[in-house]
Amino acid sequence: MLHRYAPRLAALVFMLLGLSPAAAVAQQNQANPYFEFLQARRLEGEGKPDAALAALQRAAAADPRSAEIKAEIAALYFRQRPPARVEGEKFAREALAIDENNVEANRALGDMYARAVDDAIRARTAPAPQDVKNAVLYLERAAAGMVGTDINLQYYLGQMYLRDNQAQKAVQAFVKVVAQSPGNAQARQLLAGAYAAAGDLKGAIGTLSELVDYAPQLAETLALYLEQDGQLKEAAAAYTVALSQQPNNRQLKVRRILVLYNAKDYGQAARYAAEARKQHPDDVNFARLQARALFDGGDRNGGIAIAEAAVKTIAAKDAQTQFALVDMYSDVGRPADAEKLLRQMLANEPANPTVLNHLGYLLANRGEQLDEAVTLVKKALEAKPDQPEFLDSLGWAYYKRGELNDAVRYLAQAAAKLPDNSEVQDHLGDAHAKRGSMQDAISAWTKALAGDGQGIQKGDVEKKIADAKVKIQNAK
Repeated sequence: MLHRYAPRLAALVFMLLGLSPAAAVAQQNQANPYFEFLQARRLEGEGKPDAALAALQRAAAADPRSAEIKAEIAALYFRQRPPARVEGEKFAREALAIDENNVEANRALGDMYARAVDDAIRARTAPAPQDVKNAVLYLERAAAGMVGTDINLQYYLGQMYLRDNQAQKAVQAFVKVVAQSPGNAQARQLLAGAYAAAGDLKGAIGTLSELVDYAPQLAETLALYLEQDGQLKEAAAAYTVALSQQPNNRQLKVRRILVLYNAKDYGQAARYAAEARKQHPDDVNFARLQARALFDGGDRNGGIAIAEAAVKTIAAKDAQTQFALVDMYSDVGRPADAEKLLRQMLANEPANPTVLNHLGYLLANRGEQLDEAVTLVKKALEAKPDQPEFLDSLGWAYYKRGELNDAVRYLAQAAAKLPDNSEVQDHLGDAHAKRGSMQDAISAWTKALAGDGQGIQKGDVEKKIADAKVKIQNAK
């Protein structure tokens, strides 16, 4: 390790030795590489990087086995703007060839690779995996050789750990950063991200919750983690804090409404949606969300009225709002209105596979115009041959038409692609049962009960299973 003497102390020593300042400088230039090293630091501090580099080169010539001097040359090259990467890397590797644990050289190379990763990200390209691994390797070596904690080094090391899918190590690095700077919002956000990447949502939430009252800019990220953790009411409260900082952020308003809707707080969701509609009357999302929240909260007529008004005005070409209204019509027993709206949509977009499928399934489910239903869904499948929802619709249309072999064929494909979809599994069970394959029917219905629960009545499916078991028993 080099001894870095203060210039005044060095001058005093030279005077005691009986040397004039000029003679002392000359002698130091000839005999003492450490003097040149100190001179380089001074010259760089004075904004003279070329002179500093020349001093370091004299020091290296005087002491060619000094890893510290070569590492300092490398660092000086990397500190240039723009960095002289080729020269910097050369001297850093020469330093490590002398001492592989040299802190400055390892850090220089680690920073070099970390910058390459950052540059790739800024250019919106994927970083080279080897750059990430090299950054981790050299930064780890630098950290191991240091006394105490260097926040900047741990910051970059944590980021590289995340890029290298080493989330637990990233947590350890960012914990050190936060310990040194507990009030730093960016550091806490990075630590929370590392916890989340490691699958520890509670750790992420706790990290941000400690500071969010003083750093409300963290509220949006906190809300996302709360939402992922299923703490929906708490997420809504965090979104409210975030909106206090960004009162015109529509996406935050949508997220707050959705978490309340998913928490089944339909009343508050509807109120927030109504408030957002007044603030953003041209945004179809808020009309649709208010309609859905009112409808599912029990005010079905109110929900339909808002959706109908939106479809006639701002949502005239918004398929999502139109489909929502179709579903509402179907749920209240107005299939004719649902069909009318779907045909209007199809007239505007005759090749739209989602509209084709939706209309085909509607007709199949009613047991009407089954030939048209099959034709519509087949046309949808031409555009999206492997879409499981479309396969289910076609199988169901065949089932309603009494063509059970085709029904089972398509429904089985849909069920394999959507194993947790209760409605699809229920359809397959019905087709098996009608074909007389009771054991297969029971298997499909059992999967329906274990699935997402959407589109089925649990009691009805349980009764079908019980009846099928009786038929199997009676057949023995």
